[in-house]
Amino acid sequence: MNLFIRRGWMALLSVVCLLLVSTPASAEDYVLGAEDVVQVSVWLHPELERSLTVDANGNVTLPPVGEIKATGLTPKQLSDRIADRLSAYLRQTTTVTCTVTQFLSRSVFVQGSVAKPGRYGFERLPSVADALGQAGGALTGADLSGVQIVRKEGKTRRTIAVDLSAALRTGDASGLPELKAGDTVIVPGSATAGGGTGGEGVGVLGQVAKPGLYAVGNGQDLWSVLALAGGLTERGNLSDVRMLSRSEGGQTLALINLRTVLEKGSRAPVVVKPGDVVVVMPKGPSVWSAFTGLLALSRDALNLVVLVDYINNKKAN
Repeated sequence: MNLFIRRGWMALLSVVCLLLVSTPASAEDYVLGAEDVVQVSVWLHPELERSLTVDANGNVTLPPVGEIKATGLTPKQLSDRIADRLSAYLRQTTTVTCTVTQFLSRSVFVQGSVAKPGRYGFERLPSVADALGQAGGALTGADLSGVQIVRKEGKTRRTIAVDLSAALRTGDASGLPELKAGDTVIVPGSATAGGGTGGEGVGVLGQVAKPGLYAVGNGQDLWSVLALAGGLTERGNLSDVRMLSRSEGGQTLALINLRTVLEKGSRAPVVVKPGDVVVVMPKGPSVWSAFTGLLALSRDALNLVVLVDYINNKKAN
């Protein structure tokens, strides 16, 4: 396809994504959840106005009344509850207004080849196209036929493949999966397994569905990078993931136990940067253990292909 036509088509798809952003529901119908942020205004008492975040226990804390249960309430119900509690401290009744400013209990993450990657909250969970539109639309060269949704289900994560390009072409979005709170939507760029289109990517090798070189911008969470590579195979060992990174002294090798992260959680994400190489080790003994040093070769698509072929030949023998 002519490059000019391809860029024009991708730009058009990005505009369509922006136009597909739905009109939000009435905030009065919204039910508050953990991490939501509300702005509290008290009539004739500006000293009591403030922004409050619903904590993990579902409460907001407003001096002088202390903690108030917020989860499960609409903004109007929370306003009435705060007003009732304040009546014990104020000489006259007053009107309280609670406005949701950040809908983070119903948020999704959008990463990859979009204009503004990040976390976005919604009054109602959006469609995949809406989520991309909120993130500024897809960048030129984004592969909308290979969009992925990474969803946490208990202690595991599942990757759902989405052909958004086909849905936008036909105008039929009925076959697209619905997003859930906490989902990560990943839009891959034009750098795919076996090759790249300029710039340095991250090598993903070992027990993944699509070993190769992937674009990550200035950095991306390890889970998202593994999702770009199609996720782990049946032999993939979450307890033994290895990442080779550049350092001032040469290179450093990090051993990462993602199963522990799933079971116990972690506040600090593992960020993979351009130039890194990630290897998912297999369960049980493998020739991979003998060739960890060869990862230093994998700095571009050609070397990755050579290394993958080399390892595969060793397995065959």
